[in-house]
Amino acid sequence: MADERPPVIKPEVVIPDLPEGTLLRLAPADWSHGATLPVGACVQLTLSRIHRNVTRHDESGCWVWVVGHEHPACTWPHVEPHPPCLQLPVRVGALDASASRP
Repeated sequence: MADERPPVIKPEVVIPDLPEGTLLRLAPADWSHGATLPVGACVQLTLSRIHRNVTRHDESGCWVWVVGHEHPACTWPHVEPHPPCLQLPVRVGALDASASRP
């Protein structure tokens, strides 16, 4: 019989519960794999969703996939609703800090 329990992450990682619409200000070391973004750029992202079940661990910490709208390049919510235009892995430790940066 197949095991139907969700995977367990060891050590346990607490992913911040940020609401949709939160503005994330990400430093170059806070994100990776942004195909449409220049390497080393600071990124501003209006949060749509944190994919809590997609994590990766490496020497920099734990990463989680985040989707949203590039700010201010994307004019959402001033245009017809559309799917998020940006998705990238973000360091879990950077989520709270980037949301509170001025």
